[in-house]
Amino acid sequence: MTRSRSRPYVWVNWLSKLMTGEVRCHWAPWFRTHYMDYTNAPSNFQSAVWATDHTKLLDELANERRAHGEGILKESQSRFRIRRPSGLTIAGKPDLIALDNEGHATIYEAKTEHPRQSDIIQVMLYMMSLPYGSPLFRNKTLLGCIVYKSGARSYIPPNAIDNAFQNNVTYFLNTLECRNPPAKTPNPIECGVCDITQEDCPERLESDESTTKEQTEPIIPI
Repeated sequence: MTRSRSRPYVWVNWLSKLMTGEVRCHWAPWFRTHYMDYTNAPSNFQSAVWATDHTKLLDELANERRAHGEGILKESQSRFRIRRPSGLTIAGKPDLIALDNEGHATIYEAKTEHPRQSDIIQVMLYMMSLPYGSPLFRNKTLLGCIVYKSGARSYIPPNAIDNAFQNNVTYFLNTLECRNPPAKTPNPIECGVCDITQEDCPERLESDESTTKEQTEPIIPI
């Protein structure tokens, strides 16, 4: 049953999608930030396939880094929770962190789909947050790397976490923390992948997968 959180709570991946505009309906991450125990939309076979591909990619990456003599922290081993002075909690769980003997820590995020801008912002948020979330990372140089199923990799240098980035994070955290909800902007594409059901969002639009693109596109008589 949906109930209010005692304090606002946001996961890094909600924030990264909001910051890059991949989520146009700002109400959805705001709702997750302020409410919990809501009914989740059911998963489909694509989610199961994604989970399997992700586990395989992450295992391969861990074996690669171990072969280089690096220490490995996977998922829950590096989970963190930090709090703003206002009370909002920021939580995250990097896929994998590799530690070398030179004081460097590389945060790896495994992605099985095509590259998105939010992938980079997600890792940058980890790089910004981890020194506050764990003493292990306070004196280490943090680097970032997104590893894609295709084999492509995107690297993020330590100096990417500058004042401009932190100011942007502050702006969007303030947006999520505000007690007044932003306007809903439902659309079939976003609603189709949103885990908030019509029980909490009556405006949710259900996509009709049986309708083809050719059937729904209007014809221009020229």
